[in-house]
Amino acid sequence: MNGRSVVESIRSFRSEVDPVPFAAGALATFAFLAYTAADTEGAAAAIDAAFVTFGQGLAWLYLGTVLALVGAAGYLLVSRYGRVRLGEGDPEYGTASYVAMFFSAGLSAGIVFFGPVEALLHYQTVPPLFAGEVAAESSAAAVPAVAYTVFHYGVSAWGGYLAIGIPVAYFAYRHDAPFRVSTALYPVLGPDRLDGLVARTVDTLAVVATIGGIATGLGFIATQLLTGVTFRTGVAFGDAETVAVIVGITVLFTLSLVAGVSRGIRRLSVFNIAVMALLLGVALLAGPTVDVLNIGVAALGTYATSFFEMSLFTGSGVEGGASWTAAWTVFYWSWWIAWAPFVGLFLARISRGRTIRSVVGTAFGTMTAVSALWFTVVGGTSIRIQQSGAADVLGAVGEFGDGVSGYVIFGAFPGGELWQLLFLVLVTTFFLTSADSSTLAVGMLTTGGSRKPSGANRVFWGILQGAIASVLVVVGGATALRSSVIVTGAPFALVCLVAMGGFLRWLSRSDEPVAADDPRPESDPVPPASASLPEDDD
Repeated sequence: MNGRSVVESIRSFRSEVDPVPFAAGALATFAFLAYTAADTEGAAAAIDAAFVTFGQGLAWLYLGTVLALVGAAGYLLVSRYGRVRLGEGDPEYGTASYVAMFFSAGLSAGIVFFGPVEALLHYQTVPPLFAGEVAAESSAAAVPAVAYTVFHYGVSAWGGYLAIGIPVAYFAYRHDAPFRVSTALYPVLGPDRLDGLVARTVDTLAVVATIGGIATGLGFIATQLLTGVTFRTGVAFGDAETVAVIVGITVLFTLSLVAGVSRGIRRLSVFNIAVMALLLGVALLAGPTVDVLNIGVAALGTYATSFFEMSLFTGSGVEGGASWTAAWTVFYWSWWIAWAPFVGLFLARISRGRTIRSVVGTAFGTMTAVSALWFTVVGGTSIRIQQSGAADVLGAVGEFGDGVSGYVIFGAFPGGELWQLLFLVLVTTFFLTSADSSTLAVGMLTTGGSRKPSGANRVFWGILQGAIASVLVVVGGATALRSSVIVTGAPFALVCLVAMGGFLRWLSRSDEPVAADDPRPESDPVPPASASLPEDDD
């Protein structure tokens, strides 16, 4: 950008911000960074305490909330309200494009980071719910290990997103409500109080929750990126180098996107999916194919039959159960809830003209199937590679951390150097797309829902998010990342419950037709050539 455009961007930044959410998010971020810099050991201790207080003490809140949201969304799927159309006109995007956008927005970097390692860790230490049934690192342990990964990325992952996305789309497109997170509370607040204290508080909580969720995602994918470099080159990163690298690459990516190459994000999103599909095929064909498929089918059966038991397992009364649940299920549920403001708004934007049944069906059906396939094949392969001795994945994880697992697994196949390099490329492009979407997300939330937050706004949040992610990685690694999102997501769990409950009550008492006589088919039109991803906001 030239000097004039920089000045114009700064002026736009000053005029566009929504003062309360912006100030609250910025102050919370600066306060955390200042506290960590002044007392690093105290910050680490506080993070550990937060993990126990929120992760174990509020397990009931997270688990109960997510199960209730899944039940409510399931009711919308099968009830007559599933025919309600979110706005007039035909869907803007065809099925293929819509699914791609759903995938890119909702699954974030977690599927790349945890895909190769989560099932392996559950195989090494059997989840407490199944610990009495199978022995650790036995052949039988592979089934519940994969089943839990499918559970964590299955239908439950989408409950919070739908709790915000569907109400916002409904009231924004059918009642001209503002395109903000607080619009999800339209039935509770009414149209006259969407600019009141409660609504502003909700929008502020949305910013804080999103910052926590985004920092967690960036932290995990940055760790995986740095681990890959260390694993392949031997170059190690100290604390100062880690902070500098994570903040630096976040800022560089943000600046490049602001400078005008953001149209490439659409192509990179498609590229990410293509590379994932290729690596999935490599793992399936080059690995123990038949064995992995057998594990996958059995794991899906365990997921289906034990769904409610896993959904309500707090670990209470089981040795090590509470801490395990906090580190895994509660962490995931809080991560999804923390992402609900951004992903919910995004889903609302792309769902105009679709029915509620179409939106919920895409989340519960297509997205769960994609996740299950990835975690079954990649996770099952990692277990069998470890068990057969083809590679010591757990040994590498113990030395380098969880992020190294993917490099070890794909390096064990014929042509391993190529697949390792391709996996590193995938991690890098995921970091790029995550950095762009996250800065855009916080920019929208701090400008009252503007589709085009200024370049200065996005650079500002890019720097802060990179700083938070790097500090969390340095202070406590994966534990700190888990703890931070558990804390920031807690208040928004209540917002999601109120939003979905109010929406169901609104539908039941509304005089509006539910489109029972709508002659339009549920299937979507063939997408035009240009309908891949929404235009980027620059």
